[in-house]
Amino acid sequence: MELTLVGQSTVLIKLDSGIVILTDPWFESYGFIRAVPIAMKPEEIPKCDLILASHKHIDHLDRAALRFAKERGTVFMGSRRAAKAAARARIEDVRAMKPGDHDEVRGVRIFATLAYHPLAKDAVGFVIEAERRLYFSGDTRYDDNLAKEIRAFNVNAGLLQVACSRYFGKDDGMNLHDAARLAIEADMPVAIPIHYQVKGKTLDPRRFLELLPPGRGKILVPGKPLKL
Repeated sequence: MELTLVGQSTVLIKLDSGIVILTDPWFESYGFIRAVPIAMKPEEIPKCDLILASHKHIDHLDRAALRFAKERGTVFMGSRRAAKAAARARIEDVRAMKPGDHDEVRGVRIFATLAYHPLAKDAVGFVIEAERRLYFSGDTRYDDNLAKEIRAFNVNAGLLQVACSRYFGKDDGMNLHDAARLAIEADMPVAIPIHYQVKGKTLDPRRFLELLPPGRGKILVPGKPLKL
């Protein structure tokens, strides 16, 4: 399994079987809020078998991503509102997911997990089961039930949101400490920070590694593949 950070929460996942998965694709819309340019443009991604969309916020799914999926005949799995947007974009194979659901694409099993996002009640996370089990958090607050659920999957690695906004006096997702807590409580052998490249939420990802036991964290350098 090979991971490449495109930007923010958009990660290109290449499985050993050759299947390509893209998480929370955000290519164009509201680009002015980006703090770091995307490492790969849509036209530089010739193949994509499956898109996983945790929720329909602009830094997780945009119109360029929907066009990309339609043009490539990509299977689309996402939260209820994300799936509705994909259906409106006339993507052929759209599958709405809620926590507890599971599905399969070409032998790769996908599980929708709990997510606690106060501004996206339909949000989900995902576990990808292939040659490795990979957890993708999307946007979520830390919760003990989430930690128990992910621990039960016995994942090999997790892609974890580490920066968030504050609404109603509380964080709307995980910050560095919450993400580290989830990684430790869910007993992830490898935890990888994502979602820290928007203006106002930028940080040095090395700070995340300092909160983990030695050797338990890795950083994705934008555009540079990381082999798991």
